[in-house]
Amino acid sequence: MPFIVLTVFFSVIHSWLAVYLARILQKVIDIALIGNMASFQKMLVLSIFYIVLLSFISFLYSLSSKKLVCLVTKGLRQRTFYGIFQRNAKAFHDVNTADYLSATTNDIKLIEENFLNPLLLVLQYLVMFIMTLKLLFEISPTIMLCLIGCIVVMILVPSILGNALQRRQETFSHQNSSFTQKLKDYFLGYEVIKSYQMEEKIKKEFEHENKRFTDTRFHVEQLLSLNEGVSEILAFLTQFSGMFIGAYLIIKGEITAGTLVALIQLSATFVSPVMIILQNIPKISGITPVIKRIDALIEYQEDLFGDKILSSFEDKINMEDVTFSYKENQPVLNGLNLSIHKNKKYAIVGKSGCGKSTLVKLLTGYYSDYQGKISYDDNNLMELKIQELNRMISTIHQSVYMFDESVRENICLYETYTEEELADALDKSGVTQFLGSLTDGISTLVGENGKNLSGGQKQRIAVARALIRKKPILILDEGTSAVDMQNAYDIEKSLLEVNDLTLITITHNMNYDILSLYDEILYMENGKVEEYGQIDELLSKKEKFYQFYHLKK
Repeated sequence: MPFIVLTVFFSVIHSWLAVYLARILQKVIDIALIGNMASFQKMLVLSIFYIVLLSFISFLYSLSSKKLVCLVTKGLRQRTFYGIFQRNAKAFHDVNTADYLSATTNDIKLIEENFLNPLLLVLQYLVMFIMTLKLLFEISPTIMLCLIGCIVVMILVPSILGNALQRRQETFSHQNSSFTQKLKDYFLGYEVIKSYQMEEKIKKEFEHENKRFTDTRFHVEQLLSLNEGVSEILAFLTQFSGMFIGAYLIIKGEITAGTLVALIQLSATFVSPVMIILQNIPKISGITPVIKRIDALIEYQEDLFGDKILSSFEDKINMEDVTFSYKENQPVLNGLNLSIHKNKKYAIVGKSGCGKSTLVKLLTGYYSDYQGKISYDDNNLMELKIQELNRMISTIHQSVYMFDESVRENICLYETYTEEELADALDKSGVTQFLGSLTDGISTLVGENGKNLSGGQKQRIAVARALIRKKPILILDEGTSAVDMQNAYDIEKSLLEVNDLTLITITHNMNYDILSLYDEILYMENGKVEEYGQIDELLSKKEKFYQFYHLKK
């Protein structure tokens, strides 16, 4: 707010000084023609002071306006970032991450260049135009009316081009996102591209995308150039009209030469603002689709679930007759019934596509459009505040993301824990087993996405990350499938030994020694839990799980 006030204040003062310069010129010329040396010397001193003051105010306006733009873009980028992370998991993954990158970089830059800067120019020159109009009326109402007539013609240009420019800006914004998405795919697919000798194909594809991006941008610039060119021609015609009418009035003896110079100066401060305003109005109106896109990210509201806070997990999770489909009439879960009791350990197994991952996603509020009922301690999931519910659930995914920070920061994730809590998590997760081999121990930088660590080490850090928070529920979503059998065994075993933890593991590992440590094996098929019980019990039945187990073995 202070910078808005300062910018407006300096804008008004600067505009007033720029317009009133015409009066200074008028007096200088008239005094020179009279030949009054004393008055000329006074005007010389006044003019020098005036120019210094105008330059100083111009500097202050430039400084405050640039600071204002920086603060607004910073706030806009921040609010966009917060809006993106306000989304639930489903809403977040429904949009390509390249679109988020484009919104927080390219679109914010577009708003700065085609909305904020033009808006400040329009406001500044609008003040200048109004002050010029007032001064023109005082000097010559006739010339003022003539110039206004010319201005009316100039106003028609942006109204004709505005809608076309808006459509092209929207197309450019979408093309910007598409181009960013392609670049992301190329860079993330570097190893595949190299392995399969795809360089030439990718280069040609990039050339095509780069050309589309450049052409789309040029289409926007074409209209802007047309708008600017026509505006300049009309502006020159307006200035010449004012000058020739003024010269005619001198011939008739109605005004002085100094007044003519003032009129020429005023016609510049009359026409230039209109020209600047007309050039920038299409930019401002054309950026509307981009602003709407940013607004949609900022104003996202999560209203699918309730706002009831579940402060603790005391008894069990129930799923009653739960059905869920990604596509209509193709249920992934079909009338599923399940109870998960506190501090028990559950292994969910089954063929690919049977609904294992979907089940745990529903438990964490990933989707809301399911039929049936899911409850935590008799509290309906649909009535709960999901952000608060997820404070009680940790999830370890198959792909573990590592920040380019130290091992400590990747475990603590910028939160503060005591050394005892950290040591306990390191011990239970098995991180202590390899800390000694790292150059700086727990302070070792892991590199981009943990490139300095092995898969097993990253997985153990992920376990420590989950355990240090002491959340009552832990979901291991194929969290050990990317590591070797020994590491997988060690990681699962360490989690199974944590007494005050409800563990839900999705696994394809049919290791008897590990499965025998679980309280229940849940065998899923066709979107239902077909069999459940301890491993010996299920094997003795020699039914569906028995066949699946031996097929995997």
